[in-house]
Amino acid sequence: MSAHAHLSSLLDALPQQVWKADGQGRLLWMNARLAQALNRPALPTPLAHWLHEDDRAVFAERWAAAQATGRFEMEYRLGNAWMLSQAQRLPDSPLWLGAHIDIAARRAAERRLQETDAIWKLALECSGDGVWDWHVQTGVEYFSARYLNLYGFEPGDVEATPEAFDARTHPDDVAQMTQDREDHFAGRTPIYRNEHRVLAKDGSWKWILSRGMVIARDAQGKPLRMVGTHTDITDRKRQEALVWQQARVDTLTGLPNRRSLRERIERALAQRAQRGDELAVMFVDLDHFKEVNDSLGHDVGDALLVQVAGRLQGCMPAGGIVARMGGDEFTVLLADADAAGAARRIGHELLEALSEAFEVAGERVYVSASIGVSLAPGDGSEIEALFKHADLALYEAKGAGRNRMALFTPALHDAAQRRARLATELREALRLSQFSLVYQPILSLRDPAAPPRKAEALLRWKHPQLGDVSPAQFIPIAETSGLIVDIGDWVFREAANQVQAWRAAGHAGFQISINKSPVQFLGERSHRVQPDWATHLRGMGLAGDALAVEITEGLLLERDEAVAERLRALREAGLTVSLDDFGTGYSSLSYLQHHEIDTVKIDRSFVAGLEGGGKALALCRAIVTMAHELGMEVVAEGVETEAQAHMLRDMGCDWGQGWWFGKGIPAGEFEERWFGAAAGGSVSATTR
Repeated sequence: MSAHAHLSSLLDALPQQVWKADGQGRLLWMNARLAQALNRPALPTPLAHWLHEDDRAVFAERWAAAQATGRFEMEYRLGNAWMLSQAQRLPDSPLWLGAHIDIAARRAAERRLQETDAIWKLALECSGDGVWDWHVQTGVEYFSARYLNLYGFEPGDVEATPEAFDARTHPDDVAQMTQDREDHFAGRTPIYRNEHRVLAKDGSWKWILSRGMVIARDAQGKPLRMVGTHTDITDRKRQEALVWQQARVDTLTGLPNRRSLRERIERALAQRAQRGDELAVMFVDLDHFKEVNDSLGHDVGDALLVQVAGRLQGCMPAGGIVARMGGDEFTVLLADADAAGAARRIGHELLEALSEAFEVAGERVYVSASIGVSLAPGDGSEIEALFKHADLALYEAKGAGRNRMALFTPALHDAAQRRARLATELREALRLSQFSLVYQPILSLRDPAAPPRKAEALLRWKHPQLGDVSPAQFIPIAETSGLIVDIGDWVFREAANQVQAWRAAGHAGFQISINKSPVQFLGERSHRVQPDWATHLRGMGLAGDALAVEITEGLLLERDEAVAERLRALREAGLTVSLDDFGTGYSSLSYLQHHEIDTVKIDRSFVAGLEGGGKALALCRAIVTMAHELGMEVVAEGVETEAQAHMLRDMGCDWGQGWWFGKGIPAGEFEERWFGAAAGGSVSATTR
């Protein structure tokens, strides 16, 4: 056998189809496998003639190009069978030697994969998601029509690269998106998931949820292909933002609320050590806001709070935060290297801003504010400690006269502990008979030399360890705790017993006036069992005029018909009703007309300024004149000099009370001092 015949036999045994062709692409020779596939055609024959008609034009183009390189490669259909054709020009010859490799199985697998891709992409499209298919290493990305429509684009509007949409990502979201992507590429997360904003064609930002997975990697494990979806979550994000705002923003003023403030303080405390700043927590509480609310209505009160919030914000330095805690309570948070100095400066500005008149619903309204300040880290490094100490400082500011600011000191903490102790031991004071009454005379200014016919009984508490406790300390505690109800009942019974004794001793017409706390009226309104004072007096054989009841302006401001009914019942039983501290609150002729008042008491602050003339003198004269015109008597409190007594007498004031006439003394001393050689008199009692 010749060498040529031996080579042909070897080529016939190969599984591939082997052929030889000239430069024009005509087959000159083929092995047995190709000859069998083509049904043994006559040679020479054009190779293109045996190709699928859809592949012939591309073959002609590729074969012509191969003449310059000497190499040819193409996938085409030989008949209906897919082949990979590879050929090379023989050295120093115009002839080509080529081979066909059957790739039908690979092509079928690719077709099935494409069909699978089409199916799941169609399924995702039908779910409303936009589909992306990223060939990572080539930088090519497929975007479905739904994907493009999410952002208002049409196919061809955007370049088919991942960079095209990365560039439309919101700058604030890029870092997290990149991190989430890298975590998935590195295998740290099983799927890629990220929420970010994308700039749509119309210029709006759309929130989207992007989910995806790497479905092919190279030999080194680097991603080759990644597929995923975009879901429009703009509405969900908008709803989440609304819920977040409702949870953290005060609906009335638009300020941060208590929850939001706590979050901000937590962050500020965490950052404080790094920045070297101190923090100031300032509690701002409006003075007499309840009176505004009750007298002008809640709508006016709400409108006032909105204006207050605006003024507070207007005083804030850069980084300062104002929050509304609820009601008329606001909180300011300051971060500064000198927080105490910043708090004093800003606090002064706040007090000035809030002292100016407010124009609300056609009303000119005045309020002031009290401010309590605590500092971190000096007064505490946790929220609860700062709140507690700011509240103690606020209590101090209000107790000092309101419309002022106080910074927390350790002494305030000691005072708070004392109040807590008093609140606990006050509950036992009545049972242990630690209370007593002293009596201060009220004399007629028309005849000051005559024996007193009125006196005020003052409540005293002698503590076994603390000694005498001021009523200014324990009365507010009693009111807050509700103990004032039982204490007030005790005062009523003691005063009733005393006036009965003095009247029986020959001092006819003697009268005791007792202060009835607003808390007692509120207790009655809530149906708590209260003593029937009129019935008790009748049981003792005392006329109603043996006692008088003193009330404060704040009680009348509520315009509560139940309160008015109880006042009428007291007067019908013969008890006198006296309005205490007149002129210091929101004095109004309207409630003097609405309620039947027998006596008004000029507050000591006006009496103290009489000798200086001016407004105090004019106010006292006006009160006396007004009261007399309305058929009321007038008692001046706090008379401490003879000059004051003469001036009050000259303007027609009926009664005077104060140290000039005598201090409060026990009943026995009162009898010796005032009844030793006199007959007749009158006494007034109060829990104040």
